[in-house]
Amino acid sequence: MASYEYKCVPGSAQLVVKSASESSKAVDSYANIINAEAVNGWEFYSLETMTVAQASGCFSTSKEPPVVFNMLVFRREK
Repeated sequence: MASYEYKCVPGSAQLVVKSASESSKAVDSYANIINAEAVNGWEFYSLETMTVAQASGCFSTSKEPPVVFNMLVFRREK
């Protein structure tokens, strides 16, 4: 059975495009990350969404909205 090590890399939380024709630019940003990691032997494994709650300050009366992160998970054999 193969043994793997894993690496997490942050991806864009929001991919903003002005038109449908620009959607390939948004997708390319993820492809660039995947290809850059592949050069060092990392295999793309999954894309995970992680929600993080921000702690409000001592005197804050409002609750901060959660922040959503996209995380690309890579693996390679040890």
